[in-house]
Amino acid sequence: MEQEAISQSQPHRPTDTSSSNKETDDRITEVLPQKHDVETGSTADSAQAGVQRAAILQKTWSKKGMIITFMGLFLYTLATHFGDYSSQVYIPYTTSSFKNHSSMSAARVASNIASITAYPIIAKLGDVFGRGEMFTFSILITTLCYVIYAACTNISQYAIAAVFHSIGSTGFGLTQQVFIADVTNLVNRGLWSTLPDSISTIPTLYLGTTIGQSVLDHSTWRWGWGMWAIVLPVCGLPLLGSVFFHQHQAIKNGLGKKRLAAQLGLNASQPWWKQAYELLWVQLDLPGALLLLAGLALTLIPISLTGANRSDRWQSATFIALLVVGIVLLVLFALWDIFVAKKPFIPYRMVRSKTVAAACLLGALDFLHYSMFTVFYSSYLQVVGGYSPGHATRIDNALRVSFQASGIFAGLFMKYTKRSQIWVLIGAPLCVLGMGILLYLIDMGDGKMGNEASFVTAKALIGIGRGFYQTASQVSAQAVVTKQEISVVTAVFFASMGVGGAIGTSISGAIWRNNLPTKLRQYLPEELKPQAMAIFQSIVTAKKYAKGTPAREAIDRSYRETQRLLAIGGLCAVSPMLIVMFFLKNVHLDKRDNVVGDAEERLDKVEGESGKQVS
Repeated sequence: MEQEAISQSQPHRPTDTSSSNKETDDRITEVLPQKHDVETGSTADSAQAGVQRAAILQKTWSKKGMIITFMGLFLYTLATHFGDYSSQVYIPYTTSSFKNHSSMSAARVASNIASITAYPIIAKLGDVFGRGEMFTFSILITTLCYVIYAACTNISQYAIAAVFHSIGSTGFGLTQQVFIADVTNLVNRGLWSTLPDSISTIPTLYLGTTIGQSVLDHSTWRWGWGMWAIVLPVCGLPLLGSVFFHQHQAIKNGLGKKRLAAQLGLNASQPWWKQAYELLWVQLDLPGALLLLAGLALTLIPISLTGANRSDRWQSATFIALLVVGIVLLVLFALWDIFVAKKPFIPYRMVRSKTVAAACLLGALDFLHYSMFTVFYSSYLQVVGGYSPGHATRIDNALRVSFQASGIFAGLFMKYTKRSQIWVLIGAPLCVLGMGILLYLIDMGDGKMGNEASFVTAKALIGIGRGFYQTASQVSAQAVVTKQEISVVTAVFFASMGVGGAIGTSISGAIWRNNLPTKLRQYLPEELKPQAMAIFQSIVTAKKYAKGTPAREAIDRSYRETQRLLAIGGLCAVSPMLIVMFFLKNVHLDKRDNVVGDAEERLDKVEGESGKQVS
């Protein structure tokens, strides 16, 4: 199978070069790992139960079954986006009933940490138990979160619901991407990985809030939350029914009537405690999970809690201690995964891959720059530009809409060019260009700023660039790892964006808090200088001063100059993408499908040398 697949990917050679071909085939066999399965991209001995089941499942799909499954995938994704965007309308009314707005940041921090830490853990669970099981888990957790939202009576219960929502949405999004990687080849993967979110996000972005407002007009916020606890599981039934039906067929065709223990890679003849040890310690790598979870949580807590307007907390010894302990635990996790774990969360060979590292770094830099600039961008537009909250949000949403649309085009371009790196080389400069234009528009001198069309254009450029580079870099990272590692590399890719966003939020808060009050005290008329902190703490107070008055001109100038500092920071954060993008491998999507990375690089050299000999 191995040599047959390789020979199909090589160009036709003249008949008198058969001895050269045989020699080349022998050399190719030497560089590939033993028992390597080109279809599964992993060795038969090392692939975990969920990955083996996915490989067998791939062979059982019928065209009709695939259509039903993807329709179910689109339906549930559409429902989740409607639920997310309509729920934004209910949040102010929900939290107002608690009379405890000051604790909302804690709920947001817990939600962010849960989302970032859930990526690698859910990826591991999916590899052990299977894709259908993780779809079910994610849908149940998301349904439970809406039940808690609808019934919550205090901020603590609201925070619990937010954590469940993060875990459920993260689990479904990751499993969706891994499932698509399981059933598509590299040529088509970019297109199919973007279609579900792109098609569902664009209409729901605007229609979702309309649904939310309609529910509030005719009912209560509790029903607004609770209705999605009914809608989501119903919309998930076609997807789950199709996946489990085909998994049953796969078990009949490939796994036979194995008991659950055998399907999970356990020895059924061993005592239960040995099976439990094998499952928890080896297959699930529980020690690694605990080190990773604790390390990320202790690292992200100080970063998240110092975002927005709390940068002064870095003066607390407790926050510094949390960060130090978190970093130490992450180092211990890395050492455990490299030297001890038999089934590590993040295989060392994958981390060493320049393509994987570059793809993750691109995502981290992009979300670092985006969070740094965007946290207070809406406030800037409302105060300096005089836009309404909804209008300011729509200007910022130009990035999201253009990102979703360009992701589809990036997938199509990759399908027909069968290359990935070129779209990263196009996308990253567009992100830098868009951020550079925003820097100019924020403060054009003489009290001027850009108009709505120019802001939308700049945001759209960043969105197009993100759609191109993110789609291509995700496929590139998946292409240089084995099938066993696809879920992990996808999880690390998305988690790196979350970490970049958390750091960017913290930096943005530090710059805003340290500069805006100082500039207000510097520019405000003498009689209003005592009001500087009140103006800083509320855009409502800032907006009450009439346009054209000395007070409002001082406020606008302070906002422009502070937001310009954030724009400079964002440009500095995104500019290294112009260097990092060259470290991604220019994957030939039509030649290989998840060949092991190191062997793939050696294989390229062998093919290159062989081509020179034949010519």
